[in-house]
Amino acid sequence: MNWGVFQMERKRIIRTLITLSLLVALGAVLYVSQGVDPTNPHSSVSKDVWLHGPKGHGYTVLNNQQPWKQCYTCHEKKGLGGEVYCQSCHDQSGVQVVIPKKPL
Repeated sequence: MNWGVFQMERKRIIRTLITLSLLVALGAVLYVSQGVDPTNPHSSVSKDVWLHGPKGHGYTVLNNQQPWKQCYTCHEKKGLGGEVYCQSCHDQSGVQVVIPKKPL
């Protein structure tokens, strides 16, 4: 066997393996990214962690007493509603809370 032909064949096989690896990696990234909503800032956190975790909903509410500036705007864009959406969730879960009102 000619040594030069063997080296060229080896390089071609390596290039093919690299190309296939990159295609598989791209496919994996595309598959995983399908489950993420880029417009939802909470999408990277599971619902349970968001609702009950140490830096979740409760933390956000306690540190953001102006939900009309952040929460309502986004919830309304999603078609969920603003204050009504928050209140309905609180009612379903039996949470008694006074939602801060937007100043006039």
